[in-house]
Amino acid sequence: MPIAVLSATVFLAAAPIFLLRDPCITVTPDSALLDHETTIVVHNLIPKETISIKAETSDFRNIRWISSATFQSDQSGVVDVSLQAPLEGTYNGIDSMGLLWSMQAESGSSGSFVGKKDPVSFELKVFRKEQEIASKKIVRLCKDPDVQKISIREKGLVGVLFLPPSDQPLPVIVTLNGSSGGIGADRSQLLASHGFAVFALGYFGMNGLPPNLHDFPLEYFETAFNWIKSQHNLDGSRIGIYGISRGGELVLILGSVFPEFIRAIVADVPSSVITGGEGEESDLLSNAWSYQGKPLAPPASQAQVNFDEGLSLFQTFLDGSGEDSEHPATICRSFLEGMKDREAFAAAAIQVEKIRAALLLISGGDDMIWPSAIFSSQIERRLRDHHSPIYCEHLHYPKAGHGINMPYLPQPSPVVYHPLYKVWISLGGTRADNWYACWDSWKKMISFFDRTLKF
Repeated sequence: MPIAVLSATVFLAAAPIFLLRDPCITVTPDSALLDHETTIVVHNLIPKETISIKAETSDFRNIRWISSATFQSDQSGVVDVSLQAPLEGTYNGIDSMGLLWSMQAESGSSGSFVGKKDPVSFELKVFRKEQEIASKKIVRLCKDPDVQKISIREKGLVGVLFLPPSDQPLPVIVTLNGSSGGIGADRSQLLASHGFAVFALGYFGMNGLPPNLHDFPLEYFETAFNWIKSQHNLDGSRIGIYGISRGGELVLILGSVFPEFIRAIVADVPSSVITGGEGEESDLLSNAWSYQGKPLAPPASQAQVNFDEGLSLFQTFLDGSGEDSEHPATICRSFLEGMKDREAFAAAAIQVEKIRAALLLISGGDDMIWPSAIFSSQIERRLRDHHSPIYCEHLHYPKAGHGINMPYLPQPSPVVYHPLYKVWISLGGTRADNWYACWDSWKKMISFFDRTLKF
């Protein structure tokens, strides 16, 4: 063999393997539920080279959501996102899911991320400088494929039942939305994928229900509990309820009025007091809830009115705040001001001492809608003062805002447009702190329901 050919052969035999293979991405698992962690690893890179990974998807409005992170590969030519912090990017620190939750809507867009369909797909791309060298699709399931979705229109009830397969009657979780009305189908179907029957129950703001929250009869929920008990595939002795924001207030009210039905309660960023109606501005002085034909209690929002000016809660932003996303309204200050009227707040306090269910409270210390951390502490104090025997746990996230919801989804801006009041509002917190609260509270909530409803 000629010397030149022999030398080339020896060189190729000694060449590092990373020069002989194309870079590639492995995602494990590449298809999983939204709340399951995924590992992302890039192989066959040049040792110690700098590369960038970009993630991209689009929501139901066809708005693009994007994220990016820059890494340096190790001595073996590998970047493992679950073991390495990015040199720079849309998130900081070691975080296997950072590329997904840190995705941001294109400039000028706002609102929460809602996928076009189930499953939701994310595209990962690896760049060496400006050249794309590898790509991979991640598939995230909104629900387990075996979970049935059943529309419920019975006995005046409006909702959706998510039913996983089971040979035995299943424990049931009733989910209740907040001040935007409607039903929380996304989190309900994901929750059902963990082995619970989940009844996403509407109570206003959708077809077949009142457009606003005004003198809403609690008998509606009593009907729902009795309906659950009448279903052969549901275990009416194991009912949990889960509400967010205004729904967090509601689940505490339901636990105190109908303690015989409920075994477990999750109140996410709740109020400790009964607040006024939702919808038209004039409703803020009205009663939200009634029972047996009477108002449940004088609403605490009466204490949030500027009596000198005769202005309601959402009319007090005379500085122009709330008109656009650059100047959002901070509603929390009105609740804090209203709390100075101690007599009104004491009269409107939810009688949580009547609750017999295990209770999980979730709050954000930077909540700009209402002071959920203070409210949650007031709930704990009232339980202690009345020597309540129930189990109560409080998950407090000091830097999180009002938007504590599902994990591993692109985190929206802490500023959102409220569809009911047509005003821009601040939810509080940062995207990173809100994501951590979503991730931590969601897994602990699943564990809480497992302990209280499945055994």
